[in-house]
Amino acid sequence: MRRLNNGQRFFNGPAPIAMPDGLTQSTARPFFNRASGRVFDVQNAGDVTEIDLYDEIGFWGVSAKDFRQQLRNVTGGTIRLRINSPGGDVFDGIAMFNDLVAHKARVEVEVTGFAASAASLIAMAGDKITIADNAFFMIHNAWTLAVGDRNAISDVAAVLEQIDGALADTYAARTGMDRAEIVEMMDDETWLSAADARENGFADVVGKAEEAKAKFDLSCFAKVPDGLRGFTAQSAGPTIRDTERALRDAGHSRAQAKAMAARGNQADDQRDAGDDAENAEFWAELSAFSENLERSMTR
Repeated sequence: MRRLNNGQRFFNGPAPIAMPDGLTQSTARPFFNRASGRVFDVQNAGDVTEIDLYDEIGFWGVSAKDFRQQLRNVTGGTIRLRINSPGGDVFDGIAMFNDLVAHKARVEVEVTGFAASAASLIAMAGDKITIADNAFFMIHNAWTLAVGDRNAISDVAAVLEQIDGALADTYAARTGMDRAEIVEMMDDETWLSAADARENGFADVVGKAEEAKAKFDLSCFAKVPDGLRGFTAQSAGPTIRDTERALRDAGHSRAQAKAMAARGNQADDQRDAGDDAENAEFWAELSAFSENLERSMTR
């Protein structure tokens, strides 16, 4: 992307994506059941706004609505967006990409762990894209769950084809790669190392390696490379965010769930120190929701 003297983007690369009609997003459950170190943090430092996007994309992580609200508060000339995300809801990803493209600030993207699926699309909004030496991009076709007869399923497939086409156009425009090659990469669920990302135009600069800022269960993907073992959380236990989500599934309000999850985290620390009796009341209260938590972590 280039800019005119007045700061307006001149698009010889990605353009805003029009979202097709006919397919509604699903918020029934998280895409990535186990995770640790989730963060969505926004800090203003002079003319630069730094955004850490270390979570899945969508209702269970960082929604397009939340992201847009933060962008509305950005008045400086530069947005520095650090990404470590397995992706998530494609509609939220498209909306977040479009909001970054439309913003007047210069967008600098730093991929610190991986930018997979919808997160890789968001990264394409960067005027400059840097990827850590041990980080990865991943692109693939959009997928969903659908119920219905052959006509209904055919309609859903047609919408998915439109989405994939729009994503392929965006990747091709930003990277300079041939669109047909991009389509083939998406069909194959392609993971690109930092060097491959730089060579193929997904990144402009390769930076130094960084430790994982967040870890996610990537078992829903078919071709996760061995180099990402340090960024995965297949064996992680429930986090405070997982507990909060399960409590909300059980019918509690956001405020109630946050309070109960925080109490549980504190009580767990104290219980590890041998203070079980003091926290018996909390554990009795929370036990009623343990089954729901287990379902939300394993389904």
